[in-house]
Amino acid sequence: MHCHCHEIPIDTLKQFEEDTIIVIVSDDVESSIASIELYRKLNNVIPCIGIHPWSIKDSSREDLDFIVSLVKKYDIVCLGEIGLDKRFVPETIEKQRIFFNKFLELAKEYDLVLNLHTAGTWKEVFDLLIRNNIDKAYFHWYTGPLHVLEMIIEAGYYIGANPAWKIQKKHREILMKTPIDSVITESDAPYNYRGLKLSPLHVKDTVKLLADIHRVSIEDVKLAIWNNFYKLLGKHVSKK
Repeated sequence: MHCHCHEIPIDTLKQFEEDTIIVIVSDDVESSIASIELYRKLNNVIPCIGIHPWSIKDSSREDLDFIVSLVKKYDIVCLGEIGLDKRFVPETIEKQRIFFNKFLELAKEYDLVLNLHTAGTWKEVFDLLIRNNIDKAYFHWYTGPLHVLEMIIEAGYYIGANPAWKIQKKHREILMKTPIDSVITESDAPYNYRGLKLSPLHVKDTVKLLADIHRVSIEDVKLAIWNNFYKLLGKHVSKK
């Protein structure tokens, strides 16, 4: 549900074409264009475009307008990786809010899915989703408070099960507290997290973890993840 495929060689991505659907996320204008190009070349990808909170500092109003034009031109169904970040880039938070509010307007107008980065802003982002009547949202690599997690689940939004659970205790605890019908697997590839090179190959381990947590079979987890994905983005799969 969350992969920076513009950073991965296309030959590497092709090995997943037969049995994996990958939702691509973008960081800025250039990677948004690259994501659309990958969508044209590969049969198993769904592109999300946008401007990452870490890229806001060097982004202009023209960049934001260009993302809007791409949504209109290419029938885009998902914005991401977008959101707010007060943990790693607090110095740009006001500019981030301007961009994010524009993305919220765009999502409402075109009924778009939001693929969200919310480091240190979990409650603020959640409140903005509710205030703007956003129906379809996905909290990538959630590590926020449990009471906000409960609100996310109650609202019908989803969280990403990231391979970082292998070394990050907080995320592993989040997955243990989240019902299986509120989770979708992600890789966040090719990010290197504390020496762990994230990859779509790790998704199988995540599926096994979820099976162990919920005491169900691996096949049951696969079915649940697929159902969650389909509720969020499934109507767009048939376009490929």
